[in-house]
Amino acid sequence: MAGIEQEKQPVSDGLSIMHALERVLGHRNSEKTPQWTELGFPVIDRGPYAIFPLAVARVHECGGADRLSDMKHTLRRSCVHFFGGDDFHAEMELDAEDGYGRKLADAGAVDSESPWRCLWCIQRFAVVLAHSVDQQRVWETLALHIVPKDWVRYRPINSGTKREASRYRRILKERDAADVVWSWPLPDRDPPS
Repeated sequence: MAGIEQEKQPVSDGLSIMHALERVLGHRNSEKTPQWTELGFPVIDRGPYAIFPLAVARVHECGGADRLSDMKHTLRRSCVHFFGGDDFHAEMELDAEDGYGRKLADAGAVDSESPWRCLWCIQRFAVVLAHSVDQQRVWETLALHIVPKDWVRYRPINSGTKREASRYRRILKERDAADVVWSWPLPDRDPPS
């Protein structure tokens, strides 16, 4: 690779991933967590949640993370068009000051809007479009994070009960233990040619 190709590497097509997620996760009352690798895209499979890398790019010399901005905005517009606003999927906000949004922000997520408007729900999962810069400020990344919906939008079933309090503590513990950081190439994979 030479020039700009070394600077920006597309990994996967985000819209294709969203359509695959819709096919796999879109069945009402499905309690089974899918095998993320079976979707046919590069994935960081972390069991109950997954990260689908979309692109990586070198951060500009001036330190700004903007090489992936066009890709992010195009995907966001497409997802709003295809997956926003009806009963099945809905675009929602993700607060960068709390919960999973805070985890992403602590790991280097960048977004010009706060709260982020990049969260879609497919049954019991939430899909978050995350644009991040590593701690060394060398690489910026774009990925779809697929997490349990309760991690970003908790709705108690029977509020005020001990069982619900226990459920909420479990959700917080799982979310707080989640690892949102990734790098490319993925371990045990060859870099794209």
